[in-house]
Amino acid sequence: MERFLGHALPGDAPIGECWLVHDRDGESSEVVGGPLDGTRLADLRGDEPFPLLVKLLDASRPLSVQVHPDAEAAARLGGEAKNECWFVLDAAPGARVYRGLRDGCSRAELEIALADGKVESCLHSVEVEAGDTIFVPAGTVHTIGAGVLLAEVQQNSDTTYRIHDWGRSGLDGKPRELHLADALSSIHFGPRSEDKVPQQHIEDEGSIERILLVKSPHFTAEHVSAMGTFTLEAPASADGTWRVLHVLSGEGELRPFERSIAPVTFAAGDTLLLPTRFESYEITLGATVLHALIFAR
Repeated sequence: MERFLGHALPGDAPIGECWLVHDRDGESSEVVGGPLDGTRLADLRGDEPFPLLVKLLDASRPLSVQVHPDAEAAARLGGEAKNECWFVLDAAPGARVYRGLRDGCSRAELEIALADGKVESCLHSVEVEAGDTIFVPAGTVHTIGAGVLLAEVQQNSDTTYRIHDWGRSGLDGKPRELHLADALSSIHFGPRSEDKVPQQHIEDEGSIERILLVKSPHFTAEHVSAMGTFTLEAPASADGTWRVLHVLSGEGELRPFERSIAPVTFAAGDTLLLPTRFESYEITLGATVLHALIFAR
C-alpha cells in the first residue's frame, strides 16, 4: 500500500484499508491543491452524500468472510445496499479471492458448515493477478485472500454482515462480532455470474488507451493508459457532479480546457476529482507512462 500511495503509512499498527475518497458519518475527504484547496468533499456534494466510496485494500491475511445487502434486504434489515468492484493492483503468486458460494450450495448446507466451522468448504475461489477486475454484486458472499492489493469502488455504504473470521481475534483481543441471521437473509443463493469481468476497449488510438472495466447502475470504472500530451474525454456521471481519477503510475499536469484555471500537478498515488462541468481535460505527462482508474456513478 505504501508503494502505491507513494508515502509512508502512519504508526506501527497493521493498516489494511485506506479510504481514498469518502463522505460518511460527518467525515469526508479534503481537497489538496487546485482552486478548491482545503475544501471538504462534504461541502462540494450538495444535499446528498457523495455516491461513491473509493478504497485501497491490502490483505496480508485473509479478510473476514462477509456479504453486503441489496436494496431490498437493506430496507428490510435497516442497512445500506452495497455493490462493489475490485481492480487487482498486485497479487502474490497463487493468491486468491473468494467470490460466491460453491455451485449447488444451499442455505441449509451453508448453515451446517457455519455451525461446524467449515465455511470454507462452501466458498468458491479464483486465482487473481494484477489487472484483473472482479465485480461483487450485493448479496454475494466474498472475501479477499492473503497477498492481494486492490483498489475498490463501491456504493457509499458501510453495511457489512460478517459470517466467518477464521477463528481469530480483533485488535482488542476479542473475537469480532458475526451477523449470521442478517447475512443469511441477504445472501443470493443460486448461479454465480462470471468471476472476472471481460475487458472492453472504448478508445485505443495514438497516445491513449481506455478500457471499460465495469458498468453497473451504481458506478462505472475504466482503466486508462497514456503517454505524452493527450485529451481525456471524461465519462458521463449520472449524478452530474464529479468523477474520480486515481493515478496508479506516472506524473504530470492536468487542466480543463478553460485557460483561467491553472493546471494541477499529480503523481502516482494521487486521487483527483474531475468536475462534470468540464467535458474534457488536457493531460501532459513527464517521461513516464500514465496508468489510472476513472470512477463515476
